[in-house]
Amino acid sequence: MWTGAALALATLALALYFAPRGFHAGFVDMGHDGYQLRQVVDLTSGGVIFRDTFDQYGPLNGYLNAVGFLALGRRLLAIKYFICGWYAASAVLLFAIARQWLDTPLSAFSVLVWLGLAPFANHGIMISPHAYALLFQAAATLVALRTRDLDPRRFAAVGVLAGLSWAVKQSIGLLYIAAILAWLASVRKSRPRRRVDAAAAAAAGGFAIVVAVALALLAMSGALHDWYLQTIAFPRQFYTAGWSPRGLMDVLDPVLEQFTQPLYWIVIRLVVIAAPLVYAARGAGDSGRRLMAFVTAFLWLATYPSVNFMHQWWTASLAIAPFVACVHDALQRRIALPRLAAAATVGVVLVVTALGFVERLEAATIRRQTLTATLTNPPLFAGIRTDGATKTAFESLFAALTRYRGDHPGVRVVSIETADGWGNGKIESLPLLSFLDGNRHDHPVYWSLAILSTAVYPRYPDALWRGVREQRPLIVDHRWGDLRPLRICGYRALAIVKSDLGHWHVYAPAESGGDAPAADPAGDDAMDYPCAGEGGPTLPRPRPSTVAGAFRGVAAPAADRAASIRVGTLELIDPALQAMNVPVDVYTWPPQISAIRVDRTFELASAETSWRAGRGDILTRLDPGAWTASGSADGPLSYLAQWPERDILPGSTFVARGEVVEGGLQIGFLHHGSWAATVVVNRPGPFEAILTFAGGGEYGLVLANYVTAPWRERAQRHPVRAALGLLGRGFYPNVFHVDQAGWARPAAAASEK
Repeated sequence: MWTGAALALATLALALYFAPRGFHAGFVDMGHDGYQLRQVVDLTSGGVIFRDTFDQYGPLNGYLNAVGFLALGRRLLAIKYFICGWYAASAVLLFAIARQWLDTPLSAFSVLVWLGLAPFANHGIMISPHAYALLFQAAATLVALRTRDLDPRRFAAVGVLAGLSWAVKQSIGLLYIAAILAWLASVRKSRPRRRVDAAAAAAAGGFAIVVAVALALLAMSGALHDWYLQTIAFPRQFYTAGWSPRGLMDVLDPVLEQFTQPLYWIVIRLVVIAAPLVYAARGAGDSGRRLMAFVTAFLWLATYPSVNFMHQWWTASLAIAPFVACVHDALQRRIALPRLAAAATVGVVLVVTALGFVERLEAATIRRQTLTATLTNPPLFAGIRTDGATKTAFESLFAALTRYRGDHPGVRVVSIETADGWGNGKIESLPLLSFLDGNRHDHPVYWSLAILSTAVYPRYPDALWRGVREQRPLIVDHRWGDLRPLRICGYRALAIVKSDLGHWHVYAPAESGGDAPAADPAGDDAMDYPCAGEGGPTLPRPRPSTVAGAFRGVAAPAADRAASIRVGTLELIDPALQAMNVPVDVYTWPPQISAIRVDRTFELASAETSWRAGRGDILTRLDPGAWTASGSADGPLSYLAQWPERDILPGSTFVARGEVVEGGLQIGFLHHGSWAATVVVNRPGPFEAILTFAGGGEYGLVLANYVTAPWRERAQRHPVRAALGLLGRGFYPNVFHVDQAGWARPAAAASEK
């Protein structure tokens, strides 16, 4: 008992230390923490999950966060401190599970290994349903391990705990109950079948009761349809968008991508999964090893689609103790002295996991050295450890919003940020939605996330701008590297505050005064958000239906260099391309454009970027209109550089010519932080990428890696480096050069010059 209590205290102390010390200026990331906090504020103000506030995980998660929020101080840190307590309770259960096979010292050691591999130092305490699911699943696993007689009543409790796991995150709950049922099915030949079937029915029944009660409550509150949209329709569309059937390898590729993570996660799981076969071959008893193998295998699937260290830890937590037990059993067979065998077990496990401990120590050092200031305002964010610049920025934004609220009681705040261009929709403006009290929203969604606010809730953009026109709220936005305020009909800039990678923008109705001139309603064509017929701003005119360009074909060397080139359905006039003596792959945006002419004045792209990758930067040359990349990228789709947004005349064409040796690149343009056009060049050999903008506007160039070859292909080309990559952060070889990149002026502009 005392050992378990000590482990709980150690877990609590470590978690509490890192709760205010997240990865991004004290936050796990501002988008995630911002949306989770907004959800809790909505729920504690009388809202109903799904119907009134967004959640993609399950019906219980938000309410558990709300309990912590109300109990521990009504701020973001209260939720994180509450989760720290759940991790401490999980440590006790993990210790009890380990005691099924190990003595007290080695059981405690297994929990310390779990704690040492925790992602707290790397990412802070993430407000995640996995924290709650881990406790429910650990409790269910302990009950199952201790119920050797398969008592149906106890397995009904296992089913209820699995159902609670489903209620916080539906996918991981389903995987866990599937593991329990698969394990029971596997023991039907060695146990009384009626007993096994009764236990399976009880577990399934307990699970079904929790699901049925949850769905009934959602139906009674009018939230059932939104539950379906947010937890089933949205993930299904978001995570499968862009899939193309390639047969069996489409199924195997995500499995192989597990090898981009440190090897110890693979070793731990494979040892536990293989253990029942090894013990069966020796004629040894089961001792719960088969159950742990099924749980480990099924929860491994929960790392899809994100294989990062957080999901690895959450889904492998239950496997660490049986892994230590397997190592100890193997060494005991060879070492007679029990103490020496235990010491050898500690040594072997530490060798396997050493890289993880080193990474966490390095991350802890960075958190300690960089997070030297503490937020006091806004009140909901008090206590977060951050850097001086972010503290000043938050205080400035809070002061601007509270001053305006003082003159305009009850004014609301809405975000128009659509994407950050890099973070898959995690946006920096979401914390601002909780800066002021009473900032309700009329739609369950409150930011523009791809698929969610376009396909799942297609009426959201119209609802957002209708609310802006009718209620005249403050508008907040964040744009990477961009200082220029947007031109919004009837609004003016109230505050522009620098962030670490861009600027926060706050806009107020024009009559309020401010530092920037009001937008001219007569100049609708020049506005980013022009005037609607009934007054006030609305969505800009529709852009092309897709931002994705396409491979158009191969341009063969031309016999007549004065003639146009036909590439599939594209007619292309380009003297530079006609002068080439080798086949050239041609890519265009828009993808179906039928004719392009680029025999005009050419302006090289600037070498002055607004952002460039730090760790993982493989650009060896970045000159005006000429770029070279060579090395192992930081990730398959990691970004290399971004340029400031610039005014583009209607009819302008961007051209990039070069060669892909290995890997690939993505050339794209952001319009006020969201993707407007992009071309992926992923075929080896010479290429020409052409992006034509029929309408003018401000666009920012982005250059990124595009290394999507399956791991097996990368390993075939570079076996040694690919193998070494398994021990670190993966291996993404990318070699390309762009010899000429820049703008072909519109025909009228060229002739005027």
